[in-house]
Amino acid sequence: MTLSNDAKAIITLTTRLGSRSRPSLTPRMWNNLATVLRDSGHEPSDFFDRGFDLRDVPGVSADLADRVDRLLDDGAAATLEADDLSGKGIWMMTLVDERYPSTLVSRLGPDAPPVLFGVGTRSLLQANGVGIVGSRNVDEAGAKVAASVAEEVVRVGRSVVSGAARGVDQLAMNAAYSRGGTVIGVLADSLIGRIQKSGMLEALDSEATCLVSQQAPSSGFTPASAMSRNKLIYALSDVTVVIASDSGSGGTWSGATEAIKSENGRVVVWRGSGEGPGNSELQNLGAPPLRDASKLGSFLEQDTPEAEQLSLIDGG
Repeated sequence: MTLSNDAKAIITLTTRLGSRSRPSLTPRMWNNLATVLRDSGHEPSDFFDRGFDLRDVPGVSADLADRVDRLLDDGAAATLEADDLSGKGIWMMTLVDERYPSTLVSRLGPDAPPVLFGVGTRSLLQANGVGIVGSRNVDEAGAKVAASVAEEVVRVGRSVVSGAARGVDQLAMNAAYSRGGTVIGVLADSLIGRIQKSGMLEALDSEATCLVSQQAPSSGFTPASAMSRNKLIYALSDVTVVIASDSGSGGTWSGATEAIKSENGRVVVWRGSGEGPGNSELQNLGAPPLRDASKLGSFLEQDTPEAEQLSLIDGG
C-alpha cells in the first residue's frame, strides 16, 4: 500500500498506530486544524517539511502545536505499523482519499473520522446501504424480523449495514450474506480479532463483505468506540431500521435517538411482533413505522441519492 504524504500526516496525527498511549487528535480537532491549514495555504504534508513550524500558522495555539510535535516525533512508528497492517490485508482510507465515503463528510461534518481501517471490498462503502440495528438480546420473533428485513434489503439490491454485534446485528448480516447479498460490518472492537474468526476469510474473498472501523485495528471494545460505531452505521445508510430497542437506555436507543436528532440518515422503526419496549417511543420521536418487511422499499423510494448466528460475524 502506498500512502501519500498527506495521508501519512493524517494517520500520524489522528490515530494511535505505533503506540496506544499517543495523544491523537480527535476528528473535530483534526477538522479545525485542517481548516486553519487550508486557510493559510498549507497542506497536511507540510508537517514533514523541515522548514515548517505550526506555531507560525495564525490561529494555532501553543498547546496544540506542542501536541502535534509530540505526535510527529514518533510518526515513524505509526507509519511502520500502517505498513504492517497493509501486509495483513488491512487497508486505510483517509479524508484525502477520493474513495473516502462522501456520506460520512456530508452527514457527520467535523466528526467524520479522519481515518478508516478496513478489510474486504471497500467499494461497498460507496453504495446506498440500509442499516439494521437492534438489541443483543432480541427474542425469537425479533430475530425472524431482523432476517426478513435483511432479505428484503438483498431483494432490492442494497447492502446491509450493521454493527456486527451479537443479536440483531449478526442475524441481519448473516441472513443477507446467506441470500447472496452484500454486507458492511462497522466494528466497535478489534478488526484484527474479527478477521481471525472462522469463516471470515471466505466471506472476505467472496467480495460481498466489508468490515470497517475508525479505531486502531488492534483496539478492543469501549463505550466510546460503540458510540462512534453507531454514528457510522447511520451515516453509511440511506435508511436504518431499528428492529428492537430498549426504552431510555442502551446502545440501540442512544444511537437511534442521536441519529433522529441530528438527522443522520433516516431512521425507521419496526412496529410489530418482536419489537422492543422503546420502539413506540422512537416512533413518537419522529421515526416512521415499518409494519411489514416487504414494504421497506417504500421508504427507500423516498430517498434521493429463525436465523442461525453463523460464524461470518462471530463474537462482539
